[in-house]
Amino acid sequence: MRPLRVLSDSLGRRIEYLRISLTERCDLRCVYCRPREGGEAAADVLGAQEVVHIAEAATRLGVGRVRLTGGEPLLRDDLEEICARLAGLEGLKDLSLTTNGQRLAGRAEGLAKAGLRRVNVSLDSLEPRRYAQVTGGGDLGETLQGLEAALEVGLAPVKVNVVLTSAAGAAEAELERFAELVARRPVHVRFIEGMPTCVHAGYVPAAAVLEALGRRWELRPVPGPPGGGPARYWRLGDSLGTVGVIAAISEPFCGRCNRLRVTAGGELRPCLFSARGMELLPALRGPRPVASAAALLWRAAAAKPARYAEVAGPAGIGAMHAVGG
Repeated sequence: MRPLRVLSDSLGRRIEYLRISLTERCDLRCVYCRPREGGEAAADVLGAQEVVHIAEAATRLGVGRVRLTGGEPLLRDDLEEICARLAGLEGLKDLSLTTNGQRLAGRAEGLAKAGLRRVNVSLDSLEPRRYAQVTGGGDLGETLQGLEAALEVGLAPVKVNVVLTSAAGAAEAELERFAELVARRPVHVRFIEGMPTCVHAGYVPAAAVLEALGRRWELRPVPGPPGGGPARYWRLGDSLGTVGVIAAISEPFCGRCNRLRVTAGGELRPCLFSARGMELLPALRGPRPVASAAALLWRAAAAKPARYAEVAGPAGIGAMHAVGG
Protein backbone atom coordinates (compact mmCIF):
# COMPACT_ATOMS: atom_id res chain seq x y z
CA MET A 1 0.00 0.00 0.00
CA ARG A 2 1.51 3.32 -1.08
CA PRO A 3 1.09 6.15 1.45
CA LEU A 4 -1.52 8.71 0.43
CA ARG A 5 0.56 11.51 1.95
CA VAL A 6 4.28 11.24 2.58
CA LEU A 7 5.34 12.64 5.94
CA SER A 8 7.47 15.78 5.65
CA ASP A 9 8.21 18.87 7.69
CA SER A 10 7.78 22.60 7.04
CA LEU A 11 11.23 22.78 5.43
CA GLY A 12 10.47 20.02 2.95
CA ARG A 13 12.56 17.39 4.72
CA ARG A 14 10.96 14.00 4.18
CA ILE A 15 10.57 12.04 7.42
CA GLU A 16 11.61 8.46 6.70
CA TYR A 17 12.99 7.25 10.02
CA LEU A 18 11.37 6.69 13.43
CA ARG A 19 13.23 5.82 16.63
CA ILE A 20 11.18 4.23 19.41
CA SER A 21 12.63 3.95 22.90
CA LEU A 22 11.19 0.84 24.53
CA THR A 23 12.42 1.39 28.08
CA GLU A 24 14.29 3.75 30.38
CA ARG A 25 15.77 0.77 32.19
CA CYS A 26 19.39 -0.17 31.57
CA ASP A 27 21.85 -2.60 33.10
CA LEU A 28 24.70 -0.08 32.74
CA ARG A 29 25.33 3.49 33.86
CA CYS A 30 27.45 5.01 31.13
CA VAL A 31 29.03 8.31 32.14
CA TYR A 32 27.48 10.31 29.30
CA CYS A 33 23.99 8.83 29.55
CA ARG A 34 22.77 8.40 33.12
CA PRO A 35 24.03 10.17 36.26
CA ARG A 36 25.89 7.98 38.74
CA GLU A 37 23.37 8.94 41.42
CA GLY A 38 19.64 9.36 40.87
CA GLY A 39 18.15 9.29 37.40
CA GLU A 40 16.30 6.09 38.21
CA ALA A 41 14.32 4.55 35.39
CA ALA A 42 10.55 4.63 35.29
CA ALA A 43 8.51 1.51 34.69
CA ASP A 44 8.00 0.62 31.04
CA VAL A 45 5.15 2.66 29.57
CA LEU A 46 4.56 1.45 26.02
CA GLY A 47 3.10 -2.01 25.59
CA ALA A 48 3.85 -4.14 22.55
CA GLN A 49 0.51 -3.28 20.94
CA GLU A 50 1.12 0.45 21.39
CA VAL A 51 4.58 0.18 19.82
CA VAL A 52 3.02 -1.58 16.85
CA HIS A 53 0.32 1.08 16.49
CA ILE A 54 2.95 3.84 16.42
CA ALA A 55 5.02 2.06 13.81
CA GLU A 56 1.96 1.21 11.72
CA ALA A 57 0.92 4.86 11.70
CA ALA A 58 4.42 5.85 10.59
CA THR A 59 4.61 3.28 7.79
CA ARG A 60 1.26 4.46 6.45
CA LEU A 61 2.90 7.88 6.04
CA GLY A 62 5.89 6.52 4.14
CA VAL A 63 8.30 6.00 7.03
CA GLY A 64 10.33 2.96 5.99
CA ARG A 65 12.86 2.65 8.82
CA VAL A 66 12.24 1.95 12.51
CA ARG A 67 14.94 1.66 15.17
CA LEU A 68 14.26 0.28 18.65
CA THR A 69 16.29 1.92 21.39
CA GLY A 70 16.32 2.48 25.16
CA GLY A 71 17.61 2.47 27.86
CA GLU A 72 18.54 -1.11 27.02
CA PRO A 73 15.83 -2.68 24.85
CA LEU A 74 17.07 -6.20 25.57
CA LEU A 75 15.63 -5.80 29.07
CA ARG A 76 12.19 -6.14 27.47
CA ASP A 77 11.07 -9.78 27.64
CA ASP A 78 8.67 -9.13 24.78
CA LEU A 79 11.32 -7.74 22.41
CA GLU A 80 11.13 -10.72 20.04
CA GLU A 81 7.34 -10.38 19.91
CA ILE A 82 7.65 -6.67 19.13
CA CYS A 83 10.19 -7.34 16.38
CA ALA A 84 8.03 -10.04 14.81
CA ARG A 85 4.97 -7.81 14.74
CA LEU A 86 6.85 -4.82 13.37
CA ALA A 87 8.59 -6.92 10.73
CA GLY A 88 5.17 -7.89 9.39
CA LEU A 89 4.10 -4.29 8.74
CA GLU A 90 3.57 -3.42 5.09
CA GLY A 91 5.94 -0.66 4.03
CA LEU A 92 8.58 -1.28 6.69
CA LYS A 93 11.90 -1.69 4.89
CA ASP A 94 14.35 -1.73 7.77
CA LEU A 95 14.05 -2.75 11.43
CA SER A 96 17.10 -2.20 13.61
CA LEU A 97 18.12 -2.14 17.26
CA THR A 98 20.58 -0.19 19.39
CA THR A 99 21.96 -2.16 22.36
CA ASN A 100 24.87 -2.18 24.77
CA GLY A 101 25.36 -5.84 23.82
CA GLN A 102 25.54 -7.21 27.36
CA ARG A 103 22.60 -9.58 26.73
CA LEU A 104 22.84 -9.89 22.96
CA ALA A 105 24.71 -13.19 22.67
CA GLY A 106 21.83 -15.22 24.06
CA ARG A 107 19.12 -13.50 22.03
CA ALA A 108 20.68 -12.60 18.68
CA GLU A 109 19.42 -15.73 16.92
CA GLY A 110 15.88 -15.33 18.23
CA LEU A 111 15.79 -11.67 17.25
CA ALA A 112 17.03 -12.45 13.75
CA LYS A 113 14.34 -15.11 13.35
CA ALA A 114 11.74 -12.62 14.58
CA GLY A 115 12.62 -10.22 11.76
CA LEU A 116 15.21 -7.85 13.20
CA ARG A 117 17.52 -6.80 10.37
CA ARG A 118 20.60 -5.33 12.05
CA VAL A 119 22.09 -3.97 15.26
CA ASN A 120 24.14 -1.05 16.50
CA VAL A 121 26.28 -1.96 19.52
CA SER A 122 27.41 0.74 21.95
CA LEU A 123 31.03 0.03 22.82
CA ASP A 124 33.11 2.94 24.12
CA SER A 125 36.31 1.11 25.03
CA LEU A 126 38.14 -2.07 24.11
CA GLU A 127 40.19 -2.09 27.32
CA PRO A 128 38.31 -4.13 29.98
CA ARG A 129 39.10 -1.94 32.96
CA ARG A 130 38.27 1.27 31.16
CA TYR A 131 35.11 -0.24 29.71
CA ALA A 132 33.95 -1.10 33.21
CA GLN A 133 34.74 2.43 34.36
CA VAL A 134 32.90 4.15 31.49
CA THR A 135 29.85 1.89 31.75
CA GLY A 136 29.57 1.71 35.49
CA GLY A 137 30.54 -1.94 35.78
CA GLY A 138 29.89 -3.47 32.37
CA ASP A 139 31.64 -6.64 31.17
CA LEU A 140 33.54 -6.05 27.93
CA GLY A 141 33.63 -9.77 27.20
CA GLU A 142 29.82 -9.97 27.21
CA THR A 143 29.51 -7.16 24.69
CA LEU A 144 32.16 -8.66 22.40
CA GLN A 145 30.34 -12.01 22.53
CA GLY A 146 27.14 -10.21 21.59
CA LEU A 147 28.86 -8.52 18.67
CA GLU A 148 30.16 -11.84 17.38
CA ALA A 149 26.73 -13.46 17.80
CA ALA A 150 25.17 -10.68 15.73
CA LEU A 151 27.67 -11.33 12.94
CA GLU A 152 27.06 -15.07 13.08
CA VAL A 153 23.27 -14.82 12.69
CA GLY A 154 23.39 -12.14 9.99
CA LEU A 155 22.27 -9.05 11.92
CA ALA A 156 24.41 -7.06 9.53
CA PRO A 157 25.81 -4.60 8.93
CA VAL A 158 26.94 -4.54 12.55
CA LYS A 159 27.71 -0.96 13.55
CA VAL A 160 29.66 -0.06 16.67
CA ASN A 161 28.96 3.28 18.37
CA VAL A 162 31.90 4.82 20.22
CA VAL A 163 31.76 8.00 22.30
CA LEU A 164 35.49 8.65 22.61
CA THR A 165 36.80 10.71 25.53
CA SER A 166 40.07 12.60 25.73
CA ALA A 167 40.85 11.68 29.33
CA ALA A 168 44.44 10.82 30.22
CA GLY A 169 45.60 10.05 26.70
CA ALA A 170 43.04 7.25 26.37
CA ALA A 171 41.91 8.34 22.90
CA GLU A 172 45.09 7.34 21.05
CA ALA A 173 45.18 3.90 22.65
CA GLU A 174 41.49 3.32 21.96
CA LEU A 175 41.85 4.35 18.31
CA GLU A 176 44.56 1.74 17.88
CA ARG A 177 42.39 -0.95 19.48
CA PHE A 178 39.40 -0.12 17.30
CA ALA A 179 41.61 -0.01 14.21
CA GLU A 180 42.72 -3.55 15.03
CA LEU A 181 39.08 -4.59 15.39
CA VAL A 182 38.02 -3.31 11.95
CA ALA A 183 41.16 -4.78 10.40
CA ARG A 184 40.04 -8.32 11.26
CA ARG A 185 36.25 -8.15 11.60
CA PRO A 186 33.59 -6.78 9.16
CA VAL A 187 32.18 -4.23 11.58
CA HIS A 188 31.63 -0.52 11.12
CA VAL A 189 32.98 1.56 14.00
CA ARG A 190 31.57 5.10 14.24
CA PHE A 191 33.17 7.68 16.54
CA ILE A 192 30.43 10.00 17.81
CA GLU A 193 31.00 13.49 19.14
CA GLY A 194 29.56 14.15 22.58
CA MET A 195 26.23 15.99 22.53
CA PRO A 196 24.65 18.67 24.74
CA THR A 197 22.44 16.04 26.38
CA CYS A 198 25.52 14.33 27.84
CA VAL A 199 26.56 14.59 31.48
CA HIS A 200 30.30 14.31 30.95
CA ALA A 201 32.72 16.59 29.09
CA GLY A 202 35.99 15.95 27.28
CA TYR A 203 34.91 14.33 24.03
CA VAL A 204 37.16 14.10 21.00
CA PRO A 205 35.94 16.00 17.90
CA ALA A 206 35.63 14.12 14.62
CA ALA A 207 38.45 16.08 12.97
CA ALA A 208 40.87 15.03 15.73
CA VAL A 209 39.84 11.38 15.31
CA LEU A 210 40.52 11.47 11.58
CA GLU A 211 43.82 13.30 12.04
CA ALA A 212 45.02 10.70 14.55
CA LEU A 213 43.93 7.78 12.35
CA GLY A 214 45.54 9.35 9.30
CA ARG A 215 48.91 9.49 11.01
CA ARG A 216 48.94 5.70 11.37
CA TRP A 217 46.82 4.29 8.55
CA GLU A 218 45.83 5.00 4.97
CA LEU A 219 42.27 6.36 5.06
CA ARG A 220 40.28 5.26 2.00
CA PRO A 221 36.84 6.94 1.73
CA VAL A 222 34.06 4.42 1.10
CA PRO A 223 30.26 4.54 0.85
CA GLY A 224 28.47 3.85 4.09
CA PRO A 225 26.95 0.44 4.83
CA PRO A 226 23.19 -0.09 4.38
CA GLY A 227 21.01 1.74 6.85
CA GLY A 228 21.80 5.32 5.93
CA GLY A 229 22.56 7.87 8.62
CA PRO A 230 24.89 10.85 8.93
CA ALA A 231 28.22 9.01 9.37
CA ARG A 232 31.08 9.27 6.87
CA TYR A 233 33.22 6.13 6.45
CA TRP A 234 36.77 5.07 5.57
CA ARG A 235 38.68 1.83 5.29
CA LEU A 236 42.02 1.63 7.03
CA GLY A 237 44.09 0.25 4.19
CA ASP A 238 42.55 -3.13 3.34
CA SER A 239 40.58 -3.53 6.56
CA LEU A 240 37.57 -5.84 6.57
CA GLY A 241 35.51 -3.25 8.41
CA THR A 242 35.38 0.52 8.32
CA VAL A 243 35.71 3.50 10.64
CA GLY A 244 33.37 6.45 10.52
CA VAL A 245 32.64 9.71 12.28
CA ILE A 246 29.37 11.33 13.28
CA ALA A 247 30.19 15.02 13.71
CA ALA A 248 26.91 16.14 15.23
CA ILE A 249 28.48 19.13 17.01
CA SER A 250 31.31 20.34 14.78
CA GLU A 251 29.47 19.67 11.50
CA PRO A 252 25.72 19.62 12.26
CA PHE A 253 23.59 17.73 9.75
CA CYS A 254 20.23 19.18 10.77
CA GLY A 255 19.52 20.25 7.19
CA ARG A 256 19.09 16.63 6.15
CA CYS A 257 17.57 15.24 9.36
CA ASN A 258 14.87 12.73 8.46
CA ARG A 259 13.73 11.39 11.84
CA LEU A 260 11.25 11.65 14.66
CA ARG A 261 11.56 10.04 18.09
CA VAL A 262 9.29 8.38 20.60
CA THR A 263 10.58 8.46 24.17
CA ALA A 264 10.26 5.63 26.65
CA GLY A 265 7.68 7.76 28.45
CA GLY A 266 5.42 7.85 25.41
CA GLU A 267 6.27 11.31 24.09
CA LEU A 268 6.71 12.07 20.40
CA ARG A 269 9.63 14.47 19.92
CA PRO A 270 10.52 16.36 16.74
CA CYS A 271 14.22 16.58 17.70
CA LEU A 272 16.62 14.75 20.01
CA PHE A 273 17.10 18.01 21.92
CA SER A 274 13.43 18.96 22.28
CA ALA A 275 12.76 19.57 25.97
CA ARG A 276 9.17 18.38 25.67
CA GLY A 277 7.16 16.34 23.25
CA MET A 278 3.60 15.45 22.33
CA GLU A 279 1.81 12.90 24.49
CA LEU A 280 1.05 9.77 22.50
CA LEU A 281 -0.63 7.65 25.17
CA PRO A 282 -4.11 9.23 25.03
CA ALA A 283 -4.17 8.73 21.26
CA LEU A 284 -2.88 5.17 21.49
CA ARG A 285 -5.47 4.23 24.11
CA GLY A 286 -8.39 5.78 22.30
CA PRO A 287 -10.81 4.22 19.78
CA ARG A 288 -8.68 4.88 16.65
CA PRO A 289 -5.05 4.51 17.79
CA VAL A 290 -3.35 4.28 14.37
CA ALA A 291 -5.20 7.23 12.83
CA SER A 292 -4.71 9.31 15.98
CA ALA A 293 -1.00 8.50 16.11
CA ALA A 294 -0.66 9.45 12.43
CA ALA A 295 -2.20 12.85 13.15
CA LEU A 296 0.32 13.43 15.92
CA LEU A 297 3.18 12.41 13.61
CA TRP A 298 2.09 15.19 11.27
CA ARG A 299 2.01 17.66 14.16
CA ALA A 300 5.49 16.61 15.27
CA ALA A 301 6.84 16.95 11.73
CA ALA A 302 5.39 20.45 11.50
CA ALA A 303 7.13 21.35 14.78
CA LYS A 304 10.52 20.05 13.67
CA PRO A 305 13.12 22.84 14.08
CA ALA A 306 15.54 23.91 11.37
CA ARG A 307 18.48 23.30 13.72
CA TYR A 308 18.88 21.57 17.08
CA ALA A 309 20.32 24.79 18.51
CA GLU A 310 16.84 26.30 18.35
CA VAL A 311 15.53 23.86 20.94
CA ALA A 312 18.61 22.53 22.77
CA GLY A 313 18.69 23.37 26.44
CA PRO A 314 19.45 21.97 29.87
CA ALA A 315 16.19 20.01 30.13
CA GLY A 316 17.62 16.99 28.38
CA ILE A 317 20.95 16.84 30.19
CA GLY A 318 21.51 13.38 31.63
CA ALA A 319 18.33 11.99 30.11
CA MET A 320 19.70 10.03 27.17
CA HIS A 321 18.38 6.82 28.73
CA ALA A 322 14.84 8.22 28.43
CA VAL A 323 15.06 9.98 25.07
CA GLY A 324 16.61 7.06 23.21
CA GLY A 325 19.88 8.51 21.96
